[in-house]
Amino acid sequence: MVALSDADGSAPAPRRRSPRGQGRARLLDAATDLFAEQGVSATSLQAIADRLGVTKAAVYHQFSSKEAIVLAVAEPIIERLRSIADRAEALDEPASVAAVIEGLVDLVIDERGIAAVVRLDPAMVRTLDDHEPYRRQIARIDRLLLGPDPTVGRRIAFGFAGGGIMAAGSLAALDEVPTDVLRAELIDAMTRALNLDDGSAAS
Repeated sequence: MVALSDADGSAPAPRRRSPRGQGRARLLDAATDLFAEQGVSATSLQAIADRLGVTKAAVYHQFSSKEAIVLAVAEPIIERLRSIADRAEALDEPASVAAVIEGLVDLVIDERGIAAVVRLDPAMVRTLDDHEPYRRQIARIDRLLLGPDPTVGRRIAFGFAGGGIMAAGSLAALDEVPTDVLRAELIDAMTRALNLDDGSAAS
């Protein structure tokens, strides 16, 4: 077979292509920023397109609906929850409970704004409540932290602790706090909220 070559006999340079999925990743980054800035309900597909400097049709080329974008934005959080549950389920109490708390705090610190959106944004919450993969991981986390038959009081405490941790992790006022200090304080706050500071597991 005769190889193709340029006029000077050298092989032609390969055509440069954008990395596969780069457009999708940029779109999700833009959507994540907008969701954190103004909420899911206030973010339209046109707003995402405008942020990217593309047409609305280009957004539809990547995702068929806004709900599909919402779920794609939440997917890394769902995967982190799965990883946290997998690790904790391999441990005995109280180590398993500590692993969940530490994992959730690390998730909040690593993901900051979007973690708060997933937990607190009404439109995101409604979408994820109907999303089986998310519900399944949340149920695993609940069982690990609260046990098989938690009291109403413990459920309320967990609701306050979880929501508070998510919100605190995204507070601009905490941006200057060193990560190790913030992590230690959030772990301590969640542990105390769940009355686990004495090392006892939920029952």
